[in-house]
Amino acid sequence: MNIKYGTFYCFIILFLLISYPGFCQDISNDECLDCHSDMELTKTTEDGKEDTLFVDLEKFSNSIHGEFSCIECHDNIEELPHDEELERPNCNMCHEDVEEEYLESIHGKSLQEGHSEAPYCWHCHTSHYVYPSDDSASTLFILNQPKVCAKCHSNAEIVKKYNIPIFKPCEVYKTSIHFKAALEDGCLHAAKCSDCHGAHDVQPSSHPTSLTNKFNIPGTCSACHDSINTVYMESVHGKGLLAGATDSPVCTDCHTEHAIKTHADPTSTVFTAVISKTTCPRCHEAEKIISKYRLNREAVDSYNDSYHGLANRSGSIVTANCASCHGVHNIKPSDDPVSLIHKDNLRETCGDCHPGITDKVAIGKVHIKPTPQSDKIIYYATWFYIFMIIGVIGGMIFHNGIDFLKKLKAKFKGHGEHTLIEEFSGREFERLSGNERTQHFILMSTFITLVITGFVLKFPEAWWAMPFTRWEGAFAVRGLLHRIAGGLMILLSIYHVYYIFMNKRGKKHIMAMLPVFKDLKDIIQMIQFNLGLAKEKPKFDYYNYIEKMEYWALIWGTFVMGATGFILWFENLAMKYFPKWVTDVSTVIHYYEAILATLAIIIWHFYYQFFDPHIYPMNTTCLTGKMSEKQMMEEHGLEYERLTENKF
Repeated sequence: MNIKYGTFYCFIILFLLISYPGFCQDISNDECLDCHSDMELTKTTEDGKEDTLFVDLEKFSNSIHGEFSCIECHDNIEELPHDEELERPNCNMCHEDVEEEYLESIHGKSLQEGHSEAPYCWHCHTSHYVYPSDDSASTLFILNQPKVCAKCHSNAEIVKKYNIPIFKPCEVYKTSIHFKAALEDGCLHAAKCSDCHGAHDVQPSSHPTSLTNKFNIPGTCSACHDSINTVYMESVHGKGLLAGATDSPVCTDCHTEHAIKTHADPTSTVFTAVISKTTCPRCHEAEKIISKYRLNREAVDSYNDSYHGLANRSGSIVTANCASCHGVHNIKPSDDPVSLIHKDNLRETCGDCHPGITDKVAIGKVHIKPTPQSDKIIYYATWFYIFMIIGVIGGMIFHNGIDFLKKLKAKFKGHGEHTLIEEFSGREFERLSGNERTQHFILMSTFITLVITGFVLKFPEAWWAMPFTRWEGAFAVRGLLHRIAGGLMILLSIYHVYYIFMNKRGKKHIMAMLPVFKDLKDIIQMIQFNLGLAKEKPKFDYYNYIEKMEYWALIWGTFVMGATGFILWFENLAMKYFPKWVTDVSTVIHYYEAILATLAIIIWHFYYQFFDPHIYPMNTTCLTGKMSEKQMMEEHGLEYERLTENKF
């Protein structure tokens, strides 16, 4: 080497050594620790808090920076003792690339704008005890990192001052499957704050490069869930996102952001009983989204009214929800050949829960929208029953209303002959045998049970259903009681048919129940009498038109409710031989027939059993089987005359 150039290089090296701040300084770590090994050494910060200046030599020596001398970071110290206030150490000296990344982040920009609360290197990594993030001693270890972030993000003053959108996310994160995986299962690769938000390049979610920007979230989650992300990106939601739809759901829309839980957790947003109640309806009930994307407006409501929806609303965790049919991450439109709800795939999709069904399941819509043009049978069946309920129940209210007013008016006028104060005095007549009273009791018990359990099944969230849903707590029990009561009523009906055709007394009853032309005349005359248009009310036979109408309505209702009930009870068998619309029509008929029957019993039967002024507070014939002479004269005049003339 040329001597002249060698001298020049030596001069450069000497100059660099002299220029290095620590070269001319002879300050060792031991000298620094003469003071900083004192555990009571502190200083008062600007906000009035005491901050420790103690340095644990052992912890520092084991850290990543353990081989550094103090003055390599605190390079502005020239002599000891040093100034009380020192300039910030310059981490850029060793981490220039990280420094550049940090300064472009929301934290770095805030610091440059003069916000002293903005976190800098040591706020997250600490000052002297910097360890690798997979070391449990590190502040950035998965179990420790939430505490670090919480120093700012759980500080109410900072959150308010900087309009941070989420308060205490770290506490919420600790309830998630990610944190629990690390805490309970020792999974150190579970997602932590920096995995989702970035380490040094943290940006607000509105920033296009942010890891939590809506369009970047699938990619962020794919770091751990790559196979799921691949499926999602091929779904209708993923394709919507790729097309720039800001309202297309991404991972966090369904799983939430920080409180992500396993689907088996009842508090999870993707728990089987929650998906159809809140998660999917957030979009599929939103008018803006429905209109914008022309979604099925009735999807959520029709599901809630279906057998699956009723079971779901009642707390069942095994019934089909949205994801059961549409898929979880692989949701596709119904016209896509690979969609789970494509007509060619419905047999397999529905067959997961309903084994043995046929392709008939594809005949008819799933989310029905009854109109004169669509789902016609369901539409006309619905309106038939609505008109029936209005007409029949309205007629009953009118009939009983004028009867009540007539008797009430007579009572106020003091016409004692129109009351039955001496109901149990004098001669009594047998109306019901012990066998018939037993039949009536079983019928009454099963009917009441069916009404209560049926309407609680239909309206589980209603306030009046609370006493039953609270103690019972499971859809299966309500359903079981409903089916048991229905089965008993069917058995009673079978026995009753045997009784009226095979028993002498039963034959006499059924013959007396047959409608005759006189019944029509009696109805007209009774209405005229109650309206003051006729002087006398009609004399009734063994059974009057009121009892006949109720009996034959009961026969009709039992047949209809039994037939539709069996279709709904054995839906797998029904779906094997019938199209889906048969079960849909059965659901409609079963529901409206139940309303009609319940109202008829309350308005028609209960009136003559409890509220009729002539028998108030109760007609005891169903208990004793007997009727007083006065009641017989009042209600069955023709029958009374035959009995007293020994003609019966």
